[in-house]
Amino acid sequence: MMKRYFVFLLVVLANMPALGQELADYYQIPDQRHQYDRLLARYGGAYTRDRWYVSLNGFVRTDRAKLDNSFNDLIGSNRVTKLGWSALIGWAYRERWAVEAGYVSSPTHTEVLVNSGVYPYTFRFSNDKQGLVLRGKRMILSTSGPWNRSGFWLTGGLWVTPNSNQDKGKFALSGYGYRDWRREKLDTLRLSGQTVTSAVPTAMAELGVEYNIRLNNQFDMGFSVRKLWGLGSSIKTDVTYNINGREAHHAQFDGTGSGMTYGLTLRYTFALRQTLSNVLDIQGKRPSGRSKITPFKEQIKY
Repeated sequence: MMKRYFVFLLVVLANMPALGQELADYYQIPDQRHQYDRLLARYGGAYTRDRWYVSLNGFVRTDRAKLDNSFNDLIGSNRVTKLGWSALIGWAYRERWAVEAGYVSSPTHTEVLVNSGVYPYTFRFSNDKQGLVLRGKRMILSTSGPWNRSGFWLTGGLWVTPNSNQDKGKFALSGYGYRDWRREKLDTLRLSGQTVTSAVPTAMAELGVEYNIRLNNQFDMGFSVRKLWGLGSSIKTDVTYNINGREAHHAQFDGTGSGMTYGLTLRYTFALRQTLSNVLDIQGKRPSGRSKITPFKEQIKY
């Protein structure tokens, strides 16, 4: 029995150096690949090279028609606020540049305000609402790493409205009044108007700022403010004002679309190309000397 215990003790003592070596290995510096993997996990993963996305944008748009004659403040132009939406497809390169294009549904208005004493009258007309938009974007301030896609973008673009040369409606008002304070003669006053859309396409230029937030690898959300400048009249309202059927005066409301938009955008990335490269260089973690790590590259497509 004692011999068996003695043999067992010798076997244990013989294996102690090997056990000690395993414990020492546990505290050794991790290998290169483990260091690289930890940095990727810490700093967000791959670097985005380019991606294709589709987006749905809802926005509030305000516009006001231009008026060339108010008939001594008898008529005026009101600001109109309406909802609109757009559906776009876009391409982003290295999260620095992007271009997108698509369909937009948003009306351009003329609104005639008639200041007829206590109860003013309002007549509102709109064009066909259909249009196309082409927009370029440049990131001006990133609020995350390049793979996270969050930040401020400067945007500029062009809206094109085909127009259809359609009659959009008429209105007419009549009443009675006096020309001077003596009220010696009662006059018959008549105000009428007709609205048509343009027979040729028109355009609007835009400039804005958008803040984009990455929700996950496929979805982003954006908040935008944009200024629009009309480059042509998409809808016109011609107004005629006469007294006693003789003294006719004319005015015109031009709906160019100039105004503002305030929008919310949801984007879905359907094609994404990324590169896992030089993370140690970017973060300043590359070791020196004999433990130098050679970077590797890998492309990922979704």
